[in-house]
Amino acid sequence: MKEGAVFEEGRLGRIAVVRLRPNEDLVTAIETACREHGLRHAIVRSAVGSLVDAVLETGERTVAVPGPGIEILTLSGELRSGTDGGIAADLRGTIADGKAQVYGGRFRRGENPICITLELVLQEWLPA
Repeated sequence: MKEGAVFEEGRLGRIAVVRLRPNEDLVTAIETACREHGLRHAIVRSAVGSLVDAVLETGERTVAVPGPGIEILTLSGELRSGTDGGIAADLRGTIADGKAQVYGGRFRRGENPICITLELVLQEWLPA
């Protein structure tokens, strides 16, 4: 077994279908959606939408992708509430710019404004 791997037992709960609005930050808007729907822990099931500009973290590197109109190809991740009750998102995915160049990595908080809309399906995770 690889060191650092963590396994957690639990079950899946409710589903929330969410629409995020233009110019909201991808990461913080998804955290807000979780709070508004009463989800303390959740996973991203699916998403479709676009970003104005994008900033991804890939290991030690940061990749800035200028828009407008960055398409989200994939979006996955989880949201967890901490001991302070705040919800933190860890979101990763792939995007494509207007020249069909594809990039992947972790979405950086505060630097990924939604372009038109982003539709998203979140599913509650209930740890045992």
